[in-house]
Amino acid sequence: MNFEQYINNDYSPLQVQATVYDVKKVFEELPFTHFPVVDHGKLLGMLAQSDIMHFPKEEKELSEILHFFQHYKAQSETNCLDLMSLFAKNDTDILPIVDEQNYYLGYFEWDDIIRLFYKTPFLEPNATTLIIEKASQSFTMSEIVQIIETNGIKLLGMYISEIKELTTQITLRIETENINEVIQSLRRYEYIVLSQNENDLLIEQLKERSLYLQKFYDL
Repeated sequence: MNFEQYINNDYSPLQVQATVYDVKKVFEELPFTHFPVVDHGKLLGMLAQSDIMHFPKEEKELSEILHFFQHYKAQSETNCLDLMSLFAKNDTDILPIVDEQNYYLGYFEWDDIIRLFYKTPFLEPNATTLIIEKASQSFTMSEIVQIIETNGIKLLGMYISEIKELTTQITLRIETENINEVIQSLRRYEYIVLSQNENDLLIEQLKERSLYLQKFYDL
């Protein structure tokens, strides 16, 4: 997906000749955590609200406080997951976009990108999320795909959501009306299902009650 159409230019970047006072005025008026600074059209870096609002020397030009600049950016062709990673890594709600020569093009806002992610098939509202776990040395992504597709089920996406000392957790998004077949297949391959569908949980409860009744009749 090309995100060029989502580049925002509602607010112009600050010029490096601007003062700390100018930056403070921007942050008082705009609800951003950071703001871009450019020099002759090229991105110099991002200034954080938390670094500037209590800075005492308001007359200083931004060229005199370059050590405060944070350096992160993206390009319009950057994929959605990498964009989200940049937002999270830099704890920001605004991400500057540059071309190959580092000329500033505009910015992405976090809300816009997350809304686009919500529209992807991965977050299809009728899909089911499964979190599974297996020993790190004994699972492969191809094996998981084979298990899912062997059951005639559509896999919308998966990712490694946690790596522990000995095991790995994988989050799956699948499109199916019979989640229990998938769960049982995964268990046969020694995957532990950490999140259970309500129907699967009901089956487990019925099994427990059946065993309890059997013990009662055996008395």
